[in-house]
Amino acid sequence: MYFNNELSDLKDCLLSVLQDNFSLDVGGGRINFFLWDLKFLDCFLYLKSFPFASECGMLNVSQKMIEFWKSEYTRILSICHDSGTQYRNKNVRMRSLYLEKVWVAFKSFAYWKEVIWKTKQEFRAEYSFPKTSLEANKVDDVNTHSPKFVMEVIDVFVENLNDLMKINDPSSWLFVPGHMKEQIEKVLKELKLLRFFVCFVSNKCIEPQYQHTTFYTHALIEASHNAMVVWLHLPVYGNGNQDLAPTEVSRLLSDFMEMKIKSIQPGISRNSIYIDVLQALKSTIPQAQQKHVAESGIVEIPTHSLTVGLSDQMANLQEMLCLLRDNLIHLPILDLEFHLQDMDSVIVDAGLLIYSLYDIKGEKEDTILEDINRELGFDLPRNIEPIKVMVYLVMQKAFQCNLPRIHGLGYVDFLLKNLKDFQGRYSDSLAFLKNQLQVIQTKFESMQPFLKVVVEEPHNKLKTLNEDYATQIIRKAYEVEYVVDACINKEVPQWCIERWLLDIIEEITCIKAKIQEKNTVEDTMKSVIASSQLARTPRMNEEIVGFEDVIETLRKKLLNGTKGQDVISMHGMPGLGKTTLANRLYSDRSVVSQFDICAQCCVSQVYSYKDLLLALLRDAIGEGSVRTELHANELADMLRKTLLPRRYLILVDDVWENSVWDDLSGCFPDVNNRSRIILTTRHHEVAKYASVHSDPLHLRMFDEVESWKLLEKKVFGEESCSPLLRDIGQRIAKMCGQLPLSIVLVAGILSEMEKEVEYWEQVANNLGTHIHNDSRAVVDQSYHVLPCHLKSCFLYFGAFLEDRVIDISRLIRLWISESFVKSCEGRSLEDIAEGYLENLIGRNLVMVTQRDDSDGKVKACRLHDVLLDFCKERAAEENFLLWINRDQITKPSSCVYSHNQHAHLAFTDMKNLVEWSASCSRVGSVLFKNYDPYFAGRPLSSHAFSISRILLNFKFLKVLDLEHQVVIDSIPTELFYLRYISAHIEQNSIPSSISNLWNLETLILNRTSAATGKTLLLPSTVWDMVKLRHLHIPKFSPENKKALLKKSARLDDLETLFNPYFTRVEDAELMLRKTPNLRKLICEVQCLEYPHQYHVLNFPIRLEMLKLHQSNIFNPISFCISAPNLKYLELSGFYLDSQYLSETADHLKHLEVLKLYYVEFGDHREWKVSNGMFPQLKILKLKCVSLLKWIVADDAFPNLEQLVLRGCRHLMEIPSCFMDILSLQYIEVENCNESVVKSAMNIQETQVEDNQNTNFKLILIEVHY
Repeated sequence: MYFNNELSDLKDCLLSVLQDNFSLDVGGGRINFFLWDLKFLDCFLYLKSFPFASECGMLNVSQKMIEFWKSEYTRILSICHDSGTQYRNKNVRMRSLYLEKVWVAFKSFAYWKEVIWKTKQEFRAEYSFPKTSLEANKVDDVNTHSPKFVMEVIDVFVENLNDLMKINDPSSWLFVPGHMKEQIEKVLKELKLLRFFVCFVSNKCIEPQYQHTTFYTHALIEASHNAMVVWLHLPVYGNGNQDLAPTEVSRLLSDFMEMKIKSIQPGISRNSIYIDVLQALKSTIPQAQQKHVAESGIVEIPTHSLTVGLSDQMANLQEMLCLLRDNLIHLPILDLEFHLQDMDSVIVDAGLLIYSLYDIKGEKEDTILEDINRELGFDLPRNIEPIKVMVYLVMQKAFQCNLPRIHGLGYVDFLLKNLKDFQGRYSDSLAFLKNQLQVIQTKFESMQPFLKVVVEEPHNKLKTLNEDYATQIIRKAYEVEYVVDACINKEVPQWCIERWLLDIIEEITCIKAKIQEKNTVEDTMKSVIASSQLARTPRMNEEIVGFEDVIETLRKKLLNGTKGQDVISMHGMPGLGKTTLANRLYSDRSVVSQFDICAQCCVSQVYSYKDLLLALLRDAIGEGSVRTELHANELADMLRKTLLPRRYLILVDDVWENSVWDDLSGCFPDVNNRSRIILTTRHHEVAKYASVHSDPLHLRMFDEVESWKLLEKKVFGEESCSPLLRDIGQRIAKMCGQLPLSIVLVAGILSEMEKEVEYWEQVANNLGTHIHNDSRAVVDQSYHVLPCHLKSCFLYFGAFLEDRVIDISRLIRLWISESFVKSCEGRSLEDIAEGYLENLIGRNLVMVTQRDDSDGKVKACRLHDVLLDFCKERAAEENFLLWINRDQITKPSSCVYSHNQHAHLAFTDMKNLVEWSASCSRVGSVLFKNYDPYFAGRPLSSHAFSISRILLNFKFLKVLDLEHQVVIDSIPTELFYLRYISAHIEQNSIPSSISNLWNLETLILNRTSAATGKTLLLPSTVWDMVKLRHLHIPKFSPENKKALLKKSARLDDLETLFNPYFTRVEDAELMLRKTPNLRKLICEVQCLEYPHQYHVLNFPIRLEMLKLHQSNIFNPISFCISAPNLKYLELSGFYLDSQYLSETADHLKHLEVLKLYYVEFGDHREWKVSNGMFPQLKILKLKCVSLLKWIVADDAFPNLEQLVLRGCRHLMEIPSCFMDILSLQYIEVENCNESVVKSAMNIQETQVEDNQNTNFKLILIEVHY
């Protein structure tokens, strides 16, 4: 922006001549240099109406330079005109003359630079600060004295100086060396603070343009003086013609900028002007709607002027003002609406106090505070007290306004444990708070029974009130954590911490009193529910209702119709049930039995081609046969060859674009064997594009009968609805707008309520009439009735990507680490969390995608897109979760309060984390989600970002989940709040300082391909991390076994341990003694010699899952497994014999799953299974075993349900006794010889025809690739 139109036109003309006539690079750096100079001249000319501009020579030098530029413009225009004429002449000599002229033009740059510098040099000797009185500088035009005018001028000066700061190229004419940039920073700070002061005064005045003109004039003169000093001395050109060395320029700038202009005219000091304007402001009333950025800046001004050294009290005052400034910036104005008057008074009083002190005593080192108090009539301690109050209020509000509004009830558990640890580890820092912390600890412990009741109580009228009290308690827990941390790190003064903790104690006492007033504590605590809702497993109502006519039509298309390949495509709006309907057909036994291979994948908007191929191959050939290291085109070829000779059924769900079908269709060969593909999409165009023979099906809405039938089934299961509820129930079903998703969500609400008309009427009223067109309204209502302990669990799904299958083990570990799970005596947190998940499933908010074959527990789940979108949007509204995407519109800020501080931060690009780390420093979780298919199977390096240093900005970080994809340069051992880490590492060792992470519960470290071949050394200090629950590191061993042996510490809380590497039985025994409560163990062993007798290795009594892998294939196992409660055993790469398996079976009476992979069965390759062996076994899988003869007694495997044989090429047959196992449901034979296939078919015939086992299924797979 240019103020002077004539100068603006001159600038435009000069640029046009240089750039347009020559079409050459005339040197962008040089052009910018002249533009920078012209901007300053423009501002100086803008001040021509003020006498001070003439007095100090500012106006004269500016006009002189303008005349010079006018003459140069005329000269260069003439050169360009002559050169252009000669360029059009093709004569070589003329072109040579043209180049000479151009060279003359370029030499003009050097000439201009020299003239500018000499002009400044002459003027510098005469320049001084204007002495004209402020009164004399008042002009008739009131607009030139307005704060807007002053701020515009200052803004241009600041913009020009910032341009210099951005130049880092030493060859640029605008380049300024680093030591001089420090002086420019000081100038910038002076100008910005002056602008803050002007803005502050302006905001407090009703008609600012008519008030305080003396102050505004002074501000204009001082800003212009600062700008003139910079213009006269900079930039440093780096040539030999200048008369000042860079160091001398730096010194001169320093002298000018640090000089206090005490007497700007006889009898008037700068401080006296500030005092006058501040006294005038004391009577003004602030406007609540105004932003108070100016307030934060005005606090900086007296703080900047304050010289510490008068006394400790002045040092305290400076500290308080700095705290007020830092916490006031960007604090939402509504949070201080009722304190604005007090806040303004404090700020004004602080300024008056400091400017009065220095106006009278200056900076004398021997100043005595008592003398100043006496001379000014001040009582400094009393004057500081209101500032203390305001500082505390602002700090408290700044923290509270950014707290998430949704919390996990387990947070108090986490805080109580930490309070004890803090007082032990930081006893010196917290000594003065010892009594207060003990009181707080006692009060939180007394609230634990109440929080337990909130989780367990059924839905009733008091529940909402109790949940509100629970939320208040947890917010206080957040505050305690913050205050204690601030005390340890000395970030908040002691007086503020003491006041804050006293207030917290009072507020907790008040909350408890309110609870007791409502009789919610005494009544419920006396009759704590014996059978907790947590233990209740919701009715798993996964049966599909409705669309019977559609299902029959589609079933006929799948089984009959054309001999060629056909695509059965369905399209329709979200929530109609496309995926549910497709899954029903895909799992229909009458359909599936007609196909040799069945496979499915879910696409979604953002997908990975390789992931889709892997999903299809896992179903087609089995998990163990899939080679994930292959490229996508190799996997596509493998899939095509696998399907080629077989009749297949493929389900491709949620396709968004035609290009997806282009990618996949080549993998599905058509050999006229009635292979079928089911495809679902929202878009008719996609369905039509993929169709071959059958027309796309537009899925209709439910009719009223289907709507009621679905609602009744979801609420009552196999029971019938009460006649009293039928009318209101049918009305509610009708209100759902015939949309299946809305119906099942409303059913989830009703299923948790009392089966009474009153409650159902309430649901109908809450739904309203808008539900027909707004599925979000139904989701919102379902969310509204969720218990508070489930709300955080549900919204957390918003941290996952669309249509991604979510591993339950990982989800539950995250929930626990996020403190969503409330502890309950006698039950593990994992079991409680599983109850939470089953509750959400029972409410139809979460879809089950996989259950465990042996115990029916959920292994994987996902959310409908509509529900996922709701979770993301609502989580952002509640300050719970913030997604940072590549195309994020909102930009990060360096200020911690410039954005709401969400509890969890999810990002999709490494650069996002770098940019946002400063402005999101108080988040509790950082979650990385990679959309990019390229990185689906590759770790993402973070070397360019030094992620460990960036993570230090997140000092309250509790969860760091980088999805095993991001390689971290080092483990951030300074973040002692961390409870969960998941990442990639390249190192072959872990630092001993990892024990600093004393809160860590889950440590998951994957290793890059370059590091996986070596054993990782685990320091003995890990055994000091007594809170560890899950330790997952590929192929690790203790760094110092002797040190480990001497350590008495045990990891009593450790439940899962993956993947230690043992070379001796003694090492394994030592590790197991240190982990007595393991539930899951995966380990690698190296058995060096064949033992004469088996050593019995006693595993922890609670161990339920054990996977043992042999590093050197087909070595004998050197120990016998003893684990009385083991349910799952997987052995891979061992040399076994019948004696070993018999002895093992004797110790494993509760085994339910046995998997033997790549096993050698002794010299005779024979396995004898005696009567009574493996009495509880349900699943038996043999893969690539060297087994020739299998002898099974009639009473062995009495409860077997599944038998899977893969790659057992040497096996002669399946024993005939499997014909008589009545529990057998499933046999799968893949890549085995014909005699095994024949025996499997005989077993099928006996099971189905003789035993009437209609559920029995035989799958035969022969893979060629």
